[in-house]
Amino acid sequence: MLFQVAPYATSAIIAALSEDLPSFTRSHFLNMLWYLVTGESHATEAEAGLPDLEMECRSAVGEGIWLIYKEAVSGDSETALDILEFADPNSARFEHFRSTIAGRSKRRLKGL
Repeated sequence: MLFQVAPYATSAIIAALSEDLPSFTRSHFLNMLWYLVTGESHATEAEAGLPDLEMECRSAVGEGIWLIYKEAVSGDSETALDILEFADPNSARFEHFRSTIAGRSKRRLKGL
């Protein structure tokens, strides 16, 4: 359940991901982003006129979308792709990128 602070927290997490972070911190932030873009406004927030906080969170991720794409290539690909599935408004770009990542993973496995 999302509350009014969620879009602001999303922006702060995106800013933090631009920094050199320990892997456990980066992983935690990515998981939090996933919760933020897939959540829904708490009933009290919807009643207060904020029914679409998840859309605001997705928009906030959009401002740093290339950080999430970079993470998909060089870090936690699965979580980053899960975030992008909801947050990237360009579905063609996302699908192309996801298939490229999947192809690279298959080639890497064959080489083992």
